[in-house]
Amino acid sequence: MELHIDEKKLLKIFQDSGKEEITVKELAENELMGSETKVMRTALWLSGKELVEIIEDKKEYIKLTERGEKALNEGFPERKIANYLKEKGINSIPIKDLGNILDKSEISPALGNLKKKKIAKIDKGNIIIDNLDYMDEEEELLKKIKINNNLEEYNNAKAIDNLKKRGFIEVEEIVDRTIKLTEKGKEFIKNPIEIKEEISQLTREHIISGKWKECHIRPYDVNIPTEDIYPAKIHPMARVINEVKDILIGMGFKEVKNPIVEVEFWNFDVLFEPQDHPARDMQDTFFLRYPDKGDVPAELLKKVKDIHENGMFDGEKISKGWSYKFDENISKRTVLRTHTTVSSIKYLASLSDEEKNHAHKVFCIDRVFRNETIDYKHLPEFYQCEGIIMDDDVNFDNLMGILVEFLRRLGFDKVRVRPAYFPFTEPSLEAEVYLEGKGWLELLGAGIFRPEVLKPIGIEKPVLAWGIGLSRLAMLRLGLTDIRELHKNELNWLKKVKYRQ
Repeated sequence: MELHIDEKKLLKIFQDSGKEEITVKELAENELMGSETKVMRTALWLSGKELVEIIEDKKEYIKLTERGEKALNEGFPERKIANYLKEKGINSIPIKDLGNILDKSEISPALGNLKKKKIAKIDKGNIIIDNLDYMDEEEELLKKIKINNNLEEYNNAKAIDNLKKRGFIEVEEIVDRTIKLTEKGKEFIKNPIEIKEEISQLTREHIISGKWKECHIRPYDVNIPTEDIYPAKIHPMARVINEVKDILIGMGFKEVKNPIVEVEFWNFDVLFEPQDHPARDMQDTFFLRYPDKGDVPAELLKKVKDIHENGMFDGEKISKGWSYKFDENISKRTVLRTHTTVSSIKYLASLSDEEKNHAHKVFCIDRVFRNETIDYKHLPEFYQCEGIIMDDDVNFDNLMGILVEFLRRLGFDKVRVRPAYFPFTEPSLEAEVYLEGKGWLELLGAGIFRPEVLKPIGIEKPVLAWGIGLSRLAMLRLGLTDIRELHKNELNWLKKVKYRQ
């Protein structure tokens, strides 16, 4: 049987010691090995050849945290209250006066535990402790843990659990490993084990000097387990953004950018969203305190105002409008943009008369902000991608074809669309993708910009528009169920996560 030199060294230790079972720690101290990592790696190789077996003995130990040490030295918060009352010769104190005894962070835990342990009564805002020399099981337990940290020695799980919740202790698992010879291994070491110098690479010097005749050339086994190596890599969210950029640039789009702070005029008004729309109130939009106002192009403002109030453009009735009193002061208020569509519409508005005669395909990938309650699928800040296509005779069929191709390049083969509503597009759609085990998931929204959006900025050609939430795409890519995992920057997860599940 061909063995690696480290495998021979490990078996040589068994041969020289005459033992059949040796701890990993003891093996690592032997000069032939030198480290526990080397011992375990070598033992794994030998276990694959059925020469040794690895025995693991898992034990749980308790250790006091910094907060636990403080509680042991200074007393639990509830004990501090009892000691204060004892010193003052009284047995009650108003809850509002606890700030004179405890830190602010200790008051709530102290009150909760006084009631839970039935040490005190709370009556009309006063804490009453009849027995100021009460015995506290958790205090006694913490003292014992300081001396003996073996969890198996304690059977009061409820008290242990409460000490953990209070942050006084931590439970950690320690694995003691032993390497034991198998019957096959015992037979193997009956023969003398010769350790020769090994070389892993044959060099010119080895050949010229003739040393290659004396050296053992080490064979390689690519299936042997090795220590994990985690090289530097791009953050998964950045990889999603880069992938989408590459796809869109490959489809002939160019990227545009705009500031994250906008006036409501560009963020809402130009997109034909009425000023009394729910999305514009404090529930969904972040408003800036300073600067609280921005500049708005006066001529375009008048055109947009006419469209909103009565659907008029250059004296022509193009729609019903929204039939309300448009407030120009609202248009000037500053907000954190709520979508990247603002970049597309500002791009179209910036085109010269000559440029408006040409076709345009642009996209924007950037952060947007909405006053959302944080949960497993919502964050107040997230990434969105918006794209538009402007050309003669483009239509709804073109839009669906482009979106299906875009999603196909992202790796989604099953795509379907269904009708939807957005204030600034008509007709509108939502595209869904099918994932095995999860079913149909909505991934992007799209439509054709309404005349009320395009007329004021002087665009006569049809404009196809779509938007996709990149955070949701990243969750699908990474197999996540909680969007918050994307932004915790937990190093172990970042090291091991695979971009495509």
